[in-house]
Parts: sequence; C-alpha cells; structure tokens
Amino acid sequence: MVASGGLQSDAVASEPLITIVMAYYENPLMLELQWKTLSSYSSSTRSKIEVIVVDDASPAAPAQAVKRPSNLTNLSIFRIKTDIRWNQDAARNIGAHEASAPWLLLTDIDHLIPESSLVQLFDLDKRDDVFYSFGRTKYENDDPRPVHPNSYFMAKSLYWSIGGHDEDFAGIYGKDFLFRKRAQAQSSEVHLPGVLISRVGKASVSDAGTRTISRGNALHLRAWGYLLEWLKAARLWRGVQTLTHPYEKVV
Repeated sequence: MVASGGLQSDAVASEPLITIVMAYYENPLMLELQWKTLSSYSSSTRSKIEVIVVDDASPAAPAQAVKRPSNLTNLSIFRIKTDIRWNQDAARNIGAHEASAPWLLLTDIDHLIPESSLVQLFDLDKRDDVFYSFGRTKYENDDPRPVHPNSYFMAKSLYWSIGGHDEDFAGIYGKDFLFRKRAQAQSSEVHLPGVLISRVGKASVSDAGTRTISRGNALHLRAWGYLLEWLKAARLWRGVQTLTHPYEKVV
C-alpha cells in the first residue's frame, strides 16, 4: 500500500450527509484525477461526504496502491476477492451496503462531481421516495452530454427498497439497466439539470474507461443474459441477488 500524501488532515465528520460510491477496475490514472478533484473541495464540503471506492478485483493496479491525499479522511476502499469480468454491480451493492450516510451518490469512475453540485445536493429539499438524475457535461470542454443512465442520487433506504443491483448477471456486460428499470417501476425519476457531473474521456485520461476487458458478450453470455432476464420477469427464477461476492476492506 502506498503511503498517503502530505496534505493536512481535517476532522472527520461523524455523520456524513452523502456517501459517494464508485466502482473501480484498473483505472489508476482516473482514480488519481478523482482524488485530486475530491481533495480540492472545501473542508466544509469534505466534512459532509464519505467516499467509498470498491475495487472489482483489479489484478495489476489495485485501487489501494494509488496515492491518496491525506485530507480525504472519510474514505474507504473495499476490494472484491474474485476477479469476475463486469462485476461492477456487486461493487455498487457493496458500496451502498457499507455507506454510513443516509444519501447515496452513485456514479462511474470516469465521472467527476463538481463541488458546486454537492453543495446543491446538500441544500436540496430531498425526497426519499424518488431518485434523482443529473445534467452532464464533457470534462474537456463543458459541452452538454445526454443524461448518464448509471448515475443516481437517492436515499440509501430507497436503494435497498428497489433491491440493489442483481448479481446473478455478473459477467454479462450491460445488464445494469435492470436496476434503473426496477427503480422506475417502484419510484420515479426527478431530473436535476442544473446539478452537473462531468464525464472524462480517454483523450484526457487513458484509463478513464475500462481498457483490459471487452464490452462485447460472447454468444452464450448474450443468450443467457436474455434468458435470465425473461425467467426473472416471469418469476421462474430467483429474485434479485445481492452481496454474494466475498470482499474485504483494504483502506
């Protein structure tokens, strides 16, 4: 484990308002940019957030080996013990389970959260029966981008009322939309166009997106994914499975 940097430490908030949850897989340069962004927040903002990164068993560049600024005191890194391709749904479940704040901000590792957006969320007249989505821009030039379907702000209680992400689909790329589908069936989406997140492209950070595993599913995985989705919808298969993969806290 690499030692933390030399920045001054701040007091840790005993009860953060928001837990930021991100899954990680072989993204050390992108995680460095995340640490730089998060550590640039004012001490007041940092005292109100918790940051949880869940490493999906990165074999070459584990998240805990990326140098961390010491002023991010309310920070945890967990690591899934078995490397299963596209198991980020389990990583999100772990982060949501371990979160100590009542509100979750879940996003991908290649999306930065401006401090101004967190301040707006602190002040928001929040409802715990709806989930929120954000406006989105490009990191490189601030051009607007479509809403990111995998970034949410919601009460932790709502996340688990929806049921979390279904880990039966581990290893099949692209099935995380099923969480959104269940969220929309149980709750409703409130779009916050003025609360922005910033998507980082590979032109800026080479490992902003996952590089070492393919997004294409083999034929048998595609077929099984569609069949499993149908079986679950028809209630011919077990319900949503969560927290099925062993993990450990490494930071």
